[in-house]
Amino acid sequence: MGIYIQETKVGYSYSCREQSHQELGFFSRTYHQTRMILSRLGGKPVEMVTSQESVYDEEGHPLQAVLKTKMSEQETEIRAEIKPQTIVFKVDGKKVKEISCSHEIFLEVPVEKLIHEDKFRKGAVYFFDILDPIAYSLAECRFEIIEKEHTRVLGKDHELWHTRSRLSSLVPVVTEEWIDDNGEIHKSETQTGFMKTISLKMPRKQALERAEKTYDVAFSSIIKPDKELNEPQSIQSMTVRLTGIPRGKLSGLVANNSRQRILQETEDTLVLQVNSILFHEDDAVRFPLNKETFKSSLRSTVFCQSDDPEIRAAAEKIIGEETNSWKAAKKIARWIRHEVKPNYQIGFASAKEVLQNREGDCTESTVLFTALCRSVGIPARALMGVMYGEGFFAYHMWPEVYAGKWIDLDPKWYKVDPGTGYYYTDATHIKLGRTDLDEDLFRDMVQSTSELLGRLDIKIMEYR
Repeated sequence: MGIYIQETKVGYSYSCREQSHQELGFFSRTYHQTRMILSRLGGKPVEMVTSQESVYDEEGHPLQAVLKTKMSEQETEIRAEIKPQTIVFKVDGKKVKEISCSHEIFLEVPVEKLIHEDKFRKGAVYFFDILDPIAYSLAECRFEIIEKEHTRVLGKDHELWHTRSRLSSLVPVVTEEWIDDNGEIHKSETQTGFMKTISLKMPRKQALERAEKTYDVAFSSIIKPDKELNEPQSIQSMTVRLTGIPRGKLSGLVANNSRQRILQETEDTLVLQVNSILFHEDDAVRFPLNKETFKSSLRSTVFCQSDDPEIRAAAEKIIGEETNSWKAAKKIARWIRHEVKPNYQIGFASAKEVLQNREGDCTESTVLFTALCRSVGIPARALMGVMYGEGFFAYHMWPEVYAGKWIDLDPKWYKVDPGTGYYYTDATHIKLGRTDLDEDLFRDMVQSTSELLGRLDIKIMEYR
């Protein structure tokens, strides 16, 4: 199937099934892969590959699902092992969660099963528990068979069943599909957060053809405010009105503290004051800090390999004999700004990759900064949200470090206060989420921004 976003062809997907006899018995296996080529902020195109392999026993009961995602050189594998009473989730071979499950579950909507049992009828509605590997859980799916329709796909007329499924996952996913009597999908429209993709069944050669232009996912999600800001990096306090998101969604993401303070909340509006933190290095604690107290923000992960000898050696070289946490963090931030060159064609590289290649965007700078800090005992984690630049707000990731209190320190965009010499991150950085860059990274990213981008409206009330 060819995949389109706003009439631009961005890639393709394919599915296959095989059956085999092994020592333990008869098995069936399905495999689905999606390849999309996208660009960000005018950068070179990046290929993103997602695949899921599902294994079933002789009676069609699911035994295992393996989800793999790959951007840049970094590949992540989430494996779900389905046992009689439990489901065990593993990330790159390491167990991360186990949940109880004693009822029937599915890895996808069982369309062919419904057809075989003569349950594919107009107006029928079914509910299924679908495995969600990214959330390490089960998600309820409402599957509705609307009616049979006359449908035209790529110039050919078909009589197809129109179905709609609503998956209550981390982010609600609504999929409209047009299916023939054999269960083959001819057309699919999927809405996930702000992104809508359309897939059309076509010959393999046509599906593999590259489009003349590349879809820019970043420009599609930018937020144009009501006024432009001059020298946004100098802004130390800003009050904004956020609208377009249902009540409770934003306030559940936005932290209410000295950095970000909720001034007013109504049914569909949140008034937020964002302040820069001016932190004096004399108030900083010494490091290394206790690993048990800051366990999640000091540990090494698959993306943030702070225990890697090369990362540790690089950090020690950067900070020298420094033991003041804020002074050391500033040294690392200066090094990142100087050494990591902008490159928007990197998908999501790990700290080791970034240290080696010295290029990337905000995610790569954040991941390497966090790893360098953690390697010497300075707690650090990543923030996700939006930042103002070039006349609009756009998705951004930046770090925060613990130096006696948690302080934002964006290595690519920090500013030095001309009066005091204090380092600060400007107040146009609006935080919508946080991640420890661990196995929950993709879940954290989805939860914090996917429902907001493309819907959120920002009005700037005042700033200084």
